[in-house]
Amino acid sequence: MSRVRWKVLAAVTAGVLCVSAALSGAADATSAAPKAGVSGVKGDPQPEIKPFKIAGAGSGGASAAIEPNGALVVAYDVANGNGKVVVCVLDRGASKCSSSVTLSPLGSDDTEGTPSAYVFAPSANHVVVLMSTCCDSNVNGGNLVFTSTNGGKTFAAPVRVGSVGMDAAAQIGNQIVFAGAATGFTDGVEVQSLPVLGATTPADFANPITATSYDQGVGSYRGGALIASQADGSSVDTTNVMYAAKGANFNASASYHKVGSFSGEDLVGMSGNALLTETVPGALRLRLFNGTTFGPAHTVPALGKLGGPAWLALAQDAGGRTHVFSDRAFAPVDYDLYMQTSSTGASWSSPANLGNAITSDYFGIALDTIGSGLVVGTADHEPVWAFPVLAAQGVSLGLKASTITKGHSTVAAGKAGPIAKGRTVWLQQERHGVWWTVATTHENASGAFSFTIKGTATGTSDYRAVVSDFAGYLQYGYSAARALKVVS
Repeated sequence: MSRVRWKVLAAVTAGVLCVSAALSGAADATSAAPKAGVSGVKGDPQPEIKPFKIAGAGSGGASAAIEPNGALVVAYDVANGNGKVVVCVLDRGASKCSSSVTLSPLGSDDTEGTPSAYVFAPSANHVVVLMSTCCDSNVNGGNLVFTSTNGGKTFAAPVRVGSVGMDAAAQIGNQIVFAGAATGFTDGVEVQSLPVLGATTPADFANPITATSYDQGVGSYRGGALIASQADGSSVDTTNVMYAAKGANFNASASYHKVGSFSGEDLVGMSGNALLTETVPGALRLRLFNGTTFGPAHTVPALGKLGGPAWLALAQDAGGRTHVFSDRAFAPVDYDLYMQTSSTGASWSSPANLGNAITSDYFGIALDTIGSGLVVGTADHEPVWAFPVLAAQGVSLGLKASTITKGHSTVAAGKAGPIAKGRTVWLQQERHGVWWTVATTHENASGAFSFTIKGTATGTSDYRAVVSDFAGYLQYGYSAARALKVVS
């Protein structure tokens, strides 16, 4: 397959919900450890982390959001659909839509932009879709807002909300702020703000950046709006960022002032207070805004050789951790989607492989307070793929005594997090490279658990604790192995 795009701006929505309540509400997601029991298991498998197909063919980009009950909402264009957008609701851990509805433009309009629709879930049962359409010349513009009050199952008739371009969008407080290139790119960036509920046709819009703009991003900081723009120069590109503080009129150009200018860096994405840029030949730099300016640039660790085709995306989850997604020709596994995360940019998690993304050119991302959620991958006339993002579980395990006499016992105790009272924990023993479940217990209210191990035969064995996954939220958790020696 020919890959021609170098980068892509992600459509990002961070979901704020009570994750602890969701976890305690379903303490035991499975009845057996992954592939354990009769056949044993090798390594640390994560069967929940695999992509699945939502639709046979989409068009352009997609957007995703998280409802307060944890459900995932995806909006994507229909291939050859004459401007129609499908809204799919996915229950956590499910791979098929629990409901699906198709939204259509008004009049003779068609959708435009990538993606052409952004989806938000501002409160219980409310789902809002902002759609970019063109070109029936209606005085109130072609952009539309559709609102659902039953969790995305059905939508009321749309409201026209002007004609500002939609190349990036974010919910900031009770407002949707979106930005796009002004006519012909040469007039800079236009920005518009709408109430996320009860939208009406706005009276005005802002033009905070007047220099030529080819890429745009929208972020936020403590209720203020961050607007990023890439200006392509004759010899070097520059990324500029403007900021309007909380309480300012986001539809007024005078509300914005420049807070960053980065020469020689292309804009990859903006999410929350995180800015991701790219330098030649493909190095990624992350900066975090502190309310006044951006902090130092931190290099995102390279996955494989730099250069060549790459598809990149950025998302800051609702807990404030930044996630960088990359789909590169020269990754450890070519064209697989990798995720790296950081709280400060100074140190990064090990890359997580989310699966093959060879047919995805655009990524829409929704993440909750623990960093779990979904990435939606799309391309013109290619399948719409969902890549689950699950939060890691930390699991400790220690032995009260590492050497015991045959016939005697010791206690293996540990703790798991995030805490989920009642979640199943397995004690596994390694035999000839395969892990076998030998005992089962459950987390208590503090996440702690314990097992009693009796020395039935002399020799040394490795033991580990495995904590159950929670479909759609948490990975299986694996502790480090602990050696127990039994002597006669």
